[in-house]
Formats: sequence, structure tokens, C-alpha cells
Amino acid sequence: MNCPQCGNNLSDTATFCPTCGSTIRPVAFSYLPAGAPAWPTTIPPRPQYGTATMVPSLEEEKLSSAAKPAARPRRSARSMLTILALLVLTSLVGVGATLGVLWANGQIGVATSSATVHVPTVSPQTPTATSSTTTPSAQSNQLPTPTAFQTVNSSEVGIIVKYPADWVADPPQKSADSDMVGFHPQQQNGIFFSIERFTASASAQIGSTKEVNQGNITPFSSSQNFHDFHTISSSTSQRTLGGEKWDEQDAAFKNSNGVSFHITSIAVQHNHIYYDIFFSAPDPNYDEAMQKYFQPMFNSFQFEK
Repeated sequence: MNCPQCGNNLSDTATFCPTCGSTIRPVAFSYLPAGAPAWPTTIPPRPQYGTATMVPSLEEEKLSSAAKPAARPRRSARSMLTILALLVLTSLVGVGATLGVLWANGQIGVATSSATVHVPTVSPQTPTATSSTTTPSAQSNQLPTPTAFQTVNSSEVGIIVKYPADWVADPPQKSADSDMVGFHPQQQNGIFFSIERFTASASAQIGSTKEVNQGNITPFSSSQNFHDFHTISSSTSQRTLGGEKWDEQDAAFKNSNGVSFHITSIAVQHNHIYYDIFFSAPDPNYDEAMQKYFQPMFNSFQFEK
């Protein structure tokens, strides 16, 4: 092969003339093997992975979230307490009395709020040493004499009454059938006094004051933590409070420590509404408690007008 410019004799594989420097043929170098298709000169468009049918849009996510059922709200603590109270307080009468004596025996704590419900757990107690200040006994037969009385006007129960100034007045306890207020000494000496008013609907289902008293007294005869239960024939079958005559029923029992208690329930129907008063004390001190505490409270009792 000869150079087209100077005619110099060249080899067949020469790409330029060494004499004149002329280019004989263009250089075409490639890493591809012979026969392979040419390398693409343009970048193909990027495939559209995840179309609208695969990845939901923001609007679809909102619609999907809206279509899901809303989470069920948790019950409030108050509603749960209400349900628990309805399950526990199944009897129409006797609620105030049962709570009173269970407190008197140290089996129920004093409520600090009307929205708090303390369900008593009846269990045997470990006997403790007798003290003249915490557990009145026949040997001491001495109870503190109130130096003053203070008045409580309970619109929940519809009564006005005076109680010893150094006693504790518990917050009103409300159930579906009644409202109750309780009073007791600061020391846990087994003395308790409560007043209960039934609702109009509950009063319509009560047959008599005797039924109310039996409802207060009878539960103690079936309690596994009390024994030697028996009714007492009181010399006073009726008491006059607030201008009304109240029917009375008395009973006695011993707790797990062998301490004997005297309990009394009196009931009346006033303006078609039933009321009951329940009070208790250790049997050796019942008469003294009646003289110093219960009778003055009876004398001050009035129905709210």
C-alpha cells in the first residue's frame, strides 16, 4: 500500500505515513469482541417502578386511614367503679349497715372521696393486745365524753344532725338505691353511726320498716368472719326522731377476735321515702355509747325541709 500524499510504500496495517505524517485510515478502537453489537450511544429512559396502583398516594392513604374503624375508647375510672359497685352492692337494703360494721372491725378503710369505692375483703384478723384507748372493754367501761357537738346538714341524705366534734364525718356514699353518711370516732374502737336515705324508686319496692331493719341485720348472720349471731329483744321497740316514730331491731355477734358487738337498726317511712339509722358498739360499752353519743345525736336529728 502506498501513501496517497507522498507515494511512500506502506504496510497494509499502517494507519499513518511515517514520511509525511498523513493519516491513512481513522482509528476505531473498541473493547467489544468482534461481532458484538455496538455499544448504545443514548441512555434508555428510567423505568417507572411503582405506579399509582402499587404505591398509594397521600389522598389514598388519608381515605384508607379514615376507612379503618376508630379504636374503642377505654372506660373511664369512674365508669369502672360504677360497674364494680353495681356488681358488689346487689342487695336493696343493708349496704350502709354492712359497711359500717366492717369498718368497725377494721376490715374496711375510711373513704377519702365520694368517687372512691372501697370493696371490703373479709378476712380473719390477728388478735391484738387490748387497750383502753383503742378497744373499750368491760374492765375500763370508759369512753371519752364529747366536749362539743358540731352540726352537719347533709343535702344528699336530707337530714340535719349533730355529732361529736372530735369524730370523723365520712364523705357521702352513693349507690343506685340510696345515699348514706357515716360518723365514727377517730380511734378505731368499734363505734359507728350511719344514716341512709333510699331513693323514691327503691322506696317503692320496700314493703315495710321491718324489711329495712332485717336487711341491715341479717347479712351479719351469714358472714364467715362473725359467729354467735343472735337477735336481741330490746326494751325499746320504737324511738322518736325528728317527730317520727322509728321501728327498731337489735342483734349481737362476735368477731374473729372474740369481741362481742351490739348492732341496732331503726327505720322509718317519711314522706313516702324510707330512712334507716344503723349504729354499733362493742357490747360492754353499748349502753355508755348510747348515753354519750347516740342519744344526743338522736335528740338533734331533723329531716331537711
